[in-house]
Amino acid sequence: MKMKLLIAFLLLSVGGAAGASTEIIVGDGQIDGRKIEPFELTWQQCAYQDDEWISQGSVTETLSPIGDTVLRLRRNVRQSNGVTGVSTTYFDRASFAPIRMENEVTGADGSVLAYSQRDLTADGYEGFAVRGEDKRIVQGAVSSNMLDGGSLGLPLATIGYQNEPLEFLASMMSFDASYRVKAEWVGREVLKHGDQQVESWMIDVEWHHEELGDIYPPGPDASGGRYWVVPNPPDGFPYVPRYKTDTYAVEFINGDCLRD
Repeated sequence: MKMKLLIAFLLLSVGGAAGASTEIIVGDGQIDGRKIEPFELTWQQCAYQDDEWISQGSVTETLSPIGDTVLRLRRNVRQSNGVTGVSTTYFDRASFAPIRMENEVTGADGSVLAYSQRDLTADGYEGFAVRGEDKRIVQGAVSSNMLDGGSLGLPLATIGYQNEPLEFLASMMSFDASYRVKAEWVGREVLKHGDQQVESWMIDVEWHHEELGDIYPPGPDASGGRYWVVPNPPDGFPYVPRYKTDTYAVEFINGDCLRD
């Protein structure tokens, strides 16, 4: 009995040590958006359906500064049916805190199908959403104290390699949801791009849905996913060349969506 208690205590101690992590609070200086240079690049995205990866069209991102204090990230998603979605997020340049989000969806004929705008503060967000003739006021708890989950790779690229996991709050405005995220640096991988060899960091992320309690496990073959990030990319190469889960991937390099 004493031996069993000792083994249980040792396992608990090891598990506790392995689970240690560092907390990131938006604005505490650990993330610095001023390290990110402007870019305009295109990725391919795909989804795993019926035992194969199916193309989901292209994603073009344009990052540009507005003065010394704001970063604007515009994401243009063009689907195979001609529908285009353009999302624009404005960040505080130093902290990478999201401060405004705009979304516009246009049909194949160029007509605007929907538009929304949300302004974020530390207390939550307020804005409006328009669909056809219907316009409504929207508000919620997603705040500027949470990193934008849709562009999480960029702030992670500003942090040096971590030997311990990091934890922070993030949001997915499209789901009006907040998450506690655990990010763990799991290794390095050399990526091929033309005649270049680019070293990337692999970061696995685990998402805990704050409202529902759901957990999305980390890794490229799980629902939480893995980021490949390059802190100092060469010209024409992205900070985040790849993100993959068990059912979705977005890639700048050859993988599930892009193949030789």
